[in-house]
Amino acid sequence: MNAVQADQASVTQTPGWRRMMPLWILLVLFSLPVMAAWWFYLNPDQLPTGRKNLGELIEPVVALDERFALRQADGAAFDPAQLHGKWTLVTLSSTGCADACRGQMVDMRQIRLAVGEGRYVVERLLIVPQGLSVDATAEEFPGMHVALIGPEALQSLQAQLPGPDSADSRMLIMDPMGNLMMAYAGDAPAKHVLRDMEFLLKASRNWVKGAGYGHR
Repeated sequence: MNAVQADQASVTQTPGWRRMMPLWILLVLFSLPVMAAWWFYLNPDQLPTGRKNLGELIEPVVALDERFALRQADGAAFDPAQLHGKWTLVTLSSTGCADACRGQMVDMRQIRLAVGEGRYVVERLLIVPQGLSVDATAEEFPGMHVALIGPEALQSLQAQLPGPDSADSRMLIMDPMGNLMMAYAGDAPAKHVLRDMEFLLKASRNWVKGAGYGHR
């Protein structure tokens, strides 16, 4: 048997689980920040600060996926997967982006800047009903994603959020796997959202750092 045949035989004899091992390792590493954030959020006593969430946990989480048929301003499909891997500040408006909504747009921009280096893993998303013009809002807040949602999908989404909350506009937090996991009342102060974002980002960093030490 020559060297080439020996190599081929070795590959053939390698168990399937060993060949898949690198893929499983990558999947686990990708999910660590989300798992860490959830663990520390549900067990805040595990962090030295001992802070508790100021928003309301969405239980169960709501995956922002193709069920809601989100659209871009030009009518093309909006793919929420483009936000995966990042924490996303979301403003959900049921009547268009009026004064309250625009105020939350400003708040989201300031919150993202306030988390310092964490801003590189924080995105912003505005969800408004279909049929509304959002060009001016998009131009005023560069870097913000905008998605349009149909009336039935909007009603379905709102029904899955904790409440009741009669506000026309409210803020949410979406985790890096595309799940809406935290909701705020329409009149919640921006500093509450900022504290929760700082908590989530810190929890993610601590978990990743600890995992790194454990694999040295």
